[in-house]
Amino acid sequence: PDKVRAMLDAYFSAAAPVIQDEAGELVQTVGDALLAVFRGDGHETRAARAALRFQEICATLPDRQPDWPRFRVGVNSGEALVGLVQAPGARSFTPTGDVVNTGARLEQQARAGEVVVSGRTRAALGEEAVVEDLGELPVKGKELPVRAFVLRALPTRGNERNERLQDQDREGDG
Repeated sequence: PDKVRAMLDAYFSAAAPVIQDEAGELVQTVGDALLAVFRGDGHETRAARAALRFQEICATLPDRQPDWPRFRVGVNSGEALVGLVQAPGARSFTPTGDVVNTGARLEQQARAGEVVVSGRTRAALGEEAVVEDLGELPVKGKELPVRAFVLRALPTRGNERNERLQDQDREGDG
């Protein structure tokens, strides 16, 4: 139990600042999983960037602890119901709904160290995102398969800013 707690503390301690840096909220941890929410304009990119950064940081942790597993990440976009869930003996503020469930199912489709995103998230990330198409995947609880992609890379923030500046320069030249 102490070894597992140390491992989860290390992973969750690595995840929290990454989520916060991208203006996300760490909503809850359950077992060895965590749930984060990103709201507002650009939430898809911020969530995807946080997922990639989390995997990058976590890739170094097993170097010091070779028996530690690598984590998987699923990212889905859309509207979630967020509120106080009440059940006899329990009350919790949490996001719920199909978008949350599908994100969890995408995480289950990922291999260790991967980030798997939905088709909706992929579309929001733009053409600069480097992905591997997984095709249509059967997903528990869904009648139809879900289009999924392994996210490999996103443009850096600097590149995005440089591209916008170059576009503005070109518009000014015309």
